[in-house]
Amino acid sequence: MSLFKRFSISLGSRVEQVVSDLENHAAVAESSIQAMRKKIAEAKVRLNHVHRETSRIDQQIAQQKDNIERWQQRALSSAEGDEAKALHCVKRSQQCQQQTLRLQQVLQQYQQTATQLSQQIENSESNLQAQQQKLTLMQARQSTAAALTASKTCDEMSEPYLDETFDRWEIKLSASEMAANYDDFSDPIEHEFLTQEQTENLRMELTRLQEQEKD
Repeated sequence: MSLFKRFSISLGSRVEQVVSDLENHAAVAESSIQAMRKKIAEAKVRLNHVHRETSRIDQQIAQQKDNIERWQQRALSSAEGDEAKALHCVKRSQQCQQQTLRLQQVLQQYQQTATQLSQQIENSESNLQAQQQKLTLMQARQSTAAALTASKTCDEMSEPYLDETFDRWEIKLSASEMAANYDDFSDPIEHEFLTQEQTENLRMELTRLQEQEKD
């Protein structure tokens, strides 16, 4: 196997390994980040559900407060004419008060849950952004490292082969130049005429310069 072929195979293997490492690490990081995005999306869905339930309970509490006031008014209006009815209205008012207390406890739990979820989502989104930035940075660094590794490997492995190539090239060029020079001087008569023509051209240039100086 030639030196160049061995060099090509080795360089290709090194570069492929670096690229493979880059792809593997990037794939793992991308998968983890995608999982983080999914978890955050799920948390937001749960938070929206909590908000809807909180709003619904708020409405129920407001309705129960209206009921309390209404049954109290009925009790007062029935007290003189129908005590039994008035007492029943008081009882209904108390039931509404108890229901209001239960709803307020549930509401408090929902509000605490919403606060916790909101904080968790905010922290998760901040962490997701940091991880995404780190992934981008690591990909840039890995790409640079891969390029430098390939370049260094190429320089180290190609130097002997390039030196040999340049030597053979120089030998070939030198042989061609020697053959061309031999052809130029192989015909004495041709060489004599060329010399005379060159000399005549030089005399003409000298004459032109002398006339230009006189002017």
